[in-house]
Amino acid sequence: MRPINEIIVHCTATPEGRPVSVAEIDAWHRARGWSGIGYHRVIDITGARLAGRPLSAVGAHCAGHNTGTIGVVYVGGLAADGRTPKDTRTPAQRRALAAELMELRDRFNIRKISGHNEYAAKACPSFDASAEYDHLFEGRERLFKPIVDHLLQRGDAGQFAQSWRDQLITWRENRNQPSPLLSSQDPDDLFGHAVEAETLAFQRERQIVADGVVGPQTRNEMRLALNGRPPFSALENYQR
Repeated sequence: MRPINEIIVHCTATPEGRPVSVAEIDAWHRARGWSGIGYHRVIDITGARLAGRPLSAVGAHCAGHNTGTIGVVYVGGLAADGRTPKDTRTPAQRRALAAELMELRDRFNIRKISGHNEYAAKACPSFDASAEYDHLFEGRERLFKPIVDHLLQRGDAGQFAQSWRDQLITWRENRNQPSPLLSSQDPDDLFGHAVEAETLAFQRERQIVADGVVGPQTRNEMRLALNGRPPFSALENYQR
């Protein structure tokens, strides 16, 4: 199991009273180029607590803060006009969300609760999650240090850049498609234009976000690719 020390709370940013299914969220996120639903747990409009992405898998819900977190989302977050941020949680959703947070806290000894708006310039989850739930994590936030996603991008150098370059070459060779840009005979520890171009080619091949940046999703896809496995699917074993 991956190391986890934080829960990040989200909303679906949908109008008050509108039902949203796990499958619908999964479709939204696939349209963005993700490997399906980025949240691990969903609190639907009735207060039901539903599974999204497996807890063992790194999420895709908060840029830069996916590696060591669990993403929990409640359905709602906007007023009926579909534009104005609003805490639309029903009493059932409030009870379900609190229960979900406590269960995850105890299961993984999680030390911190945060709202998505603490890491991004947006209203999500349309309420102050830290202020509301900090008391459930009393004492666990002391000396808290978030697990930040390790990103590789153009201009980086060193052993991690070299390792990624080598993996791209191996990926090409395993497909009997030698890289037109990279060569194992010409080692280079710089993440330059050639590595970025090959990273983009890899991301497009695996049908994930093609941004040329190596983050958790791209690394996971490379592990799967080098083992001859198909792209990760967040809801592969989801029972509808």
